[in-house]
Amino acid sequence: MTDARLYRRVGIGLVFLVAYVALDYVSYVKPYRGLGITAWNPPPGLSIAVVFLGGWFYAPFVLIAPALADIMVRGAALGPELEIILSVAVGGTYLAGGLALRRMTTFDPRFRYVRDALTLIGVSVASALVAAALYVVILRASGTIFQNEVLAVAWRAAVGDIIGVLVMAPLVFLAATYRPWPRLEPLAMLQLASLFGALAVVFGYQEATAFQLFYLLFLPLLWIALSYGPPGAAVSLLFIQLGLIIGAEIRFGPDPGLGALQVLMTALAITGLIVGTIVAEREDAAARLRDQQASINRALRIRSAGEVAATIAHEINQPLTALNTYAGIAAKAMAEGRQDLVARAIERISAESMRANEVLRGIRELLRQGTLTKRRVDLAAKLEELEELLGEDLEKKGIRLLIDVDPDFPIIRADGVQLQQAIHNLIVNGAEAILGAGRSGTIMTTVSLSDQGEVHIEVQDDGPGFPPGYDVDEPAPFTTTKPEGSGLGLAVARSIAEAHGGNLTIATSPRGARIVLRLPIEREGDEQDRQHH
Repeated sequence: MTDARLYRRVGIGLVFLVAYVALDYVSYVKPYRGLGITAWNPPPGLSIAVVFLGGWFYAPFVLIAPALADIMVRGAALGPELEIILSVAVGGTYLAGGLALRRMTTFDPRFRYVRDALTLIGVSVASALVAAALYVVILRASGTIFQNEVLAVAWRAAVGDIIGVLVMAPLVFLAATYRPWPRLEPLAMLQLASLFGALAVVFGYQEATAFQLFYLLFLPLLWIALSYGPPGAAVSLLFIQLGLIIGAEIRFGPDPGLGALQVLMTALAITGLIVGTIVAEREDAAARLRDQQASINRALRIRSAGEVAATIAHEINQPLTALNTYAGIAAKAMAEGRQDLVARAIERISAESMRANEVLRGIRELLRQGTLTKRRVDLAAKLEELEELLGEDLEKKGIRLLIDVDPDFPIIRADGVQLQQAIHNLIVNGAEAILGAGRSGTIMTTVSLSDQGEVHIEVQDDGPGFPPGYDVDEPAPFTTTKPEGSGLGLAVARSIAEAHGGNLTIATSPRGARIVLRLPIEREGDEQDRQHH
C-alpha cells in the first residue's frame, strides 16, 4: 500500500471516529438510565457501512469508537475498564456484521433490488440482537443492571440499533456508491413540506393520543420513495427519525412511550427502505427491457438485411437459370447452324434479362415504400409464360404442369412481375416436393373468380404434402422442408399476396398440398372509372 493511500485510509478512519461521536451525541435523547441506550442509535449503522466499504483496515477504529463515544458524551460513567470491554464487544459485533455483509456477493449497496433491503434488514437484526445480548450480559455481570431489567435493556438496545442501522447504513452506502443521484423534481419542496406537515400534525394535534396519527408519516415517505427510489427513501427516513425524536421530546416530555416509538420507527424504516428498492428494481427492469428491445431491434435489422439478401438471391435465381439454359441452347443451335433457333433463344435471353430486372425493381420498390407498381395484367398470358419456361423441364422430370384459367377472366390491375414470381415459387416448390418423394406427379394451377369477387390463384400438387408440425398458417422465412430449400418461396409468395391486400392459405394432406393466393380484384375498368371521376 502506498503512503498516499495509507494516509487517505487513516484519514477516513479518523473522520469515522469524529462522525461516530457526533452521531452518538445527536442521538443521545431519552437514554435509558443514563446508559447509551436510546430510541434511535445510528452509530452502529456507520460502523457496518465503513467496514463493508473498507474491510478489515477499519477494524481498530470500529472497536474503539463505542468507548470513545462513551467517554466524550457520557464521561465514561461506567468506568474505563467496563467501557473498553463493552466497546470491544459491541464494536466487534458490528465489525462482524459489516464483514459478513461484505462477503455476500449478491448484496448491492446501491439497493437496486428488494433482496438488498432484505439482506441489510437481516444483518442489522442479527447484529443488533447479538450486540444487545453481549451488552446486557456484561452489564449484568458487572452489577450495573438488575435481573428484572435484562429483557427491557436488551429489547430497547436491540431495537434502537436496528433503527439506527436501517437509517444510517443506507445513507452511507448510497453516498459512496450511487451515481448519479436523482435530480430534484419541481415538486421536491412540496414533498418536503408534506413531510414536515405530517410531523406537525402527528405531534401538534392535541386531541390525538400518543402516536395515534403516526400513519400520516407513511404518505410523504412513500411519495418521496416512489419519486426518487433508494436515495429519496434514505434521506426522508433521516428527516423523519430526527423529527420523531424532536417531536416526542417536545410533545411528551421525559416519558414519550419509548417502546411504542421504537416499534413505529422500525416499521417506517423497513417500509421506506423496501419501497425505495422496489422503485429501483422497477427502473432496472425497465432499463433491461429497453436494452433487450434495442438488442432485438438490432438483431431484427440484421436478420432483415439477411432476409432481403436471401430474397433477392432466391428470386433472381430463376431468371438466371433460364438465362443459362437459353444461352446453352443458343450456343448449341449456332454450332448446328440453326439460325431460327438461335434467334428464338436470344429473344428468350432478352426476355429473361428484362424479367430479372423487373424482379429486382419490384423488390426494391416493395422494400423502399411497401407498395407495388400496379399495371394491366393478363394473368392468362403470365401463366402461359410460366408454362413455356417450366413445362418442358418439368416434363423431363416426370411432372406435368397443367394451367387452367377461366376463359372469361378479366384483365386486372396488379404487379404482374411479382404475381408471376409468386406463382413461379409455388410451382417450383410443388415440383421439388414431388421429386423429393422420388416419384412423378402433377401440378395444377388454376385461376378463377370467387363468388365474393376475389381472384383465386390455386396451385395444387399430388406430392407428399407438408410434414406434421409445419406452420401452415404462417410460414416463416428460412423454414423449409426440403434438403436444398432456402425456406423463402412460400414466405415471399405470402408477402406478395399481402402487399396486394390479400392472403395465402395452405391446405395439406398425405395426397398433396393446395396453396391458394386470394387477392381482392381490381379490374382495369375500375381504374379507368376512378381516373374519369
